[in-house]
Amino acid sequence: MMPDAQELLQLALPHNPGVDPNIFLGELVGNEPFWAALQPFLSSRGYTLRPRYHPDWVPSWINHPKPLRDLTAFEDALTIDCANLMDATRTYDGLKVVFKSVDTATEEIDVVQYLNSPMLPADPRNRTVQILEIIPLPGNATRALIVMPLLYPFDRLPFRRVGEFAEVVHQLLQVSLNNHVSMAGLILLPRALNSYMNIILHIGIMCALSRLSKSQYILGMLATSTSLDASRVIPRGFHFMNQRAHDGVSPDFKWRERWSVRPVQYYFIDFGLSQRYSPGQVNIRDTGIFGQDRSVPEHSLSIPYDPFKSDVYQLGNVILQVIRDYKGLEAFLPLGQAMTRANPDERPSASEALRHFEKLPLGWWACRRYVRRQLACHLYT
Repeated sequence: MMPDAQELLQLALPHNPGVDPNIFLGELVGNEPFWAALQPFLSSRGYTLRPRYHPDWVPSWINHPKPLRDLTAFEDALTIDCANLMDATRTYDGLKVVFKSVDTATEEIDVVQYLNSPMLPADPRNRTVQILEIIPLPGNATRALIVMPLLYPFDRLPFRRVGEFAEVVHQLLQVSLNNHVSMAGLILLPRALNSYMNIILHIGIMCALSRLSKSQYILGMLATSTSLDASRVIPRGFHFMNQRAHDGVSPDFKWRERWSVRPVQYYFIDFGLSQRYSPGQVNIRDTGIFGQDRSVPEHSLSIPYDPFKSDVYQLGNVILQVIRDYKGLEAFLPLGQAMTRANPDERPSASEALRHFEKLPLGWWACRRYVRRQLACHLYT
């Protein structure tokens, strides 16, 4: 006679006291019931959620013939760790996508629609993730789903050459130097593209995930907002909730060095901390637009500061953290130091930072040089 779920749990606990009983018993946890309730609706819209969120789901480990110490071998045991995000597959072509549940009262939807307007995505300097569609939720006017392709965190795989990191920095600083800067969290776009560019945007680039140490925290904040198109770097794809595996459970994870498949495209994916400014505004000052990097010297709830210089500081901090983590990226140190000067008036603008970057000694042979991550515990080192 097969043991039931409770018996399996009791057998597992002595070997793995940290196992989550709710997950082991096949219960949905956290915000998962919200997504499971949407499964029929999303299916009607042409999207397939993972089996875990289907109405007829039965945990695959329930009738397992042997006692289990944990659930690492079962894909349908993978839960979500960010309540407002869910992965799915677009049914007609198999494209992996991510749903983001957003508050319709914020500016996030307006911002992503603006940055995906017809004339902007074709410009190579637009580092905005492609928005596939925006889905209003039935019976819920306060929430909507932004649908975007599944991308990979920009720093999860190690950089192997100087040129790989140079490609990231260059794309995040891209801007038209002959026009006023329109800024979206250091997605920099030329105002001269068309009439839509009369709006100046500031978007806090930091997202809210991380319980790590301060140094990891600073790097993690951009990782959650910046992603790479991994279609050539990881040809077999990856699992949304276990990015170290193609299918979520198997250990044979294979990936290619970015240098071998360059150019690699990087995109900003999170616009939840967005602030929009009216056309014609100059000397913009604001208060209280805080991202995850709380080390920005001028951040204040009451004293106005330049939000664009704040963005420069935060990206500079990320550059410095990557430099600290690797041996061989010292060429970027002057740029990172300039972008993180304590006095915002002494920092370069984003366009000035790009000019600084273009003067760095990053010729062909310099870009080919190997770099090595200095943290021995890094997964892929």
